[in-house]
Amino acid sequence: MSELRMRKGDPPYSSLTPSEGRTSLPYREMLSFINTVSQMIGPESRVLLREIWLDELAWMDCMPEPSSSDWHLVTLAALRRLAIQLMAMDESQMPSVGI
Repeated sequence: MSELRMRKGDPPYSSLTPSEGRTSLPYREMLSFINTVSQMIGPESRVLLREIWLDELAWMDCMPEPSSSDWHLVTLAALRRLAIQLMAMDESQMPSVGI
């Protein structure tokens, strides 16, 4: 499956902004992570970022409730993993950061 839909009827992640009210909280959290980080390291990273976020969700000991504010914990774990991956890269492999 190439697109995550956390709730029936959620549009593909590439066509939304996190603030749209008809998407689920976990989906909005994932979108926020993908959109924010891909603005810094490039839009080609969107698929990798989605995979990192979903992997971290799968590794959680206890999944947050659908309406919980704890979904940011998945994002924090994903950011940690991304930072580790970036630190392990050779300088020539590093994406150009547009900060």
